[in-house]
Amino acid sequence: MRSYRRPVLTSALLVAALPAAVLAVAAQAASSPARPQAHPHHPAALNFDELDCEGPEEDRLPSTASGQGAVHQPGTAAFTPAPLPSGLPSAVVKWPRNIPDLEDAKRMLSELDVGTFDSKGFRRTAFGGKSCWVLHGADKCSTRELALKALSDVPATVKNGCKVVGGRWRSAYDGLTVTNPLRVDIDHIVPLRAAWGSGARDWPEYKRRAFANDLSGSPQLIAVSTWSNRDKGDKGPDKWLPKGYECTYSRAWIGVKDYYGLRVTTAERKALRGVLKRCRG
Repeated sequence: MRSYRRPVLTSALLVAALPAAVLAVAAQAASSPARPQAHPHHPAALNFDELDCEGPEEDRLPSTASGQGAVHQPGTAAFTPAPLPSGLPSAVVKWPRNIPDLEDAKRMLSELDVGTFDSKGFRRTAFGGKSCWVLHGADKCSTRELALKALSDVPATVKNGCKVVGGRWRSAYDGLTVTNPLRVDIDHIVPLRAAWGSGARDWPEYKRRAFANDLSGSPQLIAVSTWSNRDKGDKGPDKWLPKGYECTYSRAWIGVKDYYGLRVTTAERKALRGVLKRCRG
């Protein structure tokens, strides 16, 4: 029996699903500092609307025929981030909570159902309507702002109670240290399209909303640079892994799939087993 997800899932769903009026409201946002050199253009991702929501609101433009929207380029910050104090220790990657250890990840992977992947009919709005993120608490802070605050490796600077205007994030996807939240995406470890094609299409809407806004139940949300998230797109671990962090990322991926009872493909399971085999406990 999977002990990892069942006792916590109900409470996680309730947290993300209440109050009902809050769930229909759109999120506020923000992203990262100038990169030393121009980043190469990446082909438009199939899940443009998902990436559009994971990034800052300032990056959002209507999708074009090619599915390409706005992504802030280095040196074109929409605002100057709050300054950091001097003498800080080196930046570290701050991973989401509840990543299973190596042995648990191996066990979970062996217990996951194996099946085909079919993302036909996917739409991001199935995971929360028109809103990109749900709002939380009396201050109505969005999931993105709460994740930016929680995943900064130094105390984040917050304006007007919610909007994160400063902090520091070490991106596990490309090793970039970011201090401007306008350059940060809050990525879904298991993309919404990947979840849809591996079981989420059959979920009730409230569970898909909880999955897209999971701040505490599973290791689903991580802060990464906008550029690296566009590189990942909606790829699974059989097609994309963050160099240098393959083990932690794979364990997080498995933790999310186990928590929500999502199936894996044969190629996905083979790739994950290969990574775990090379990991140290």
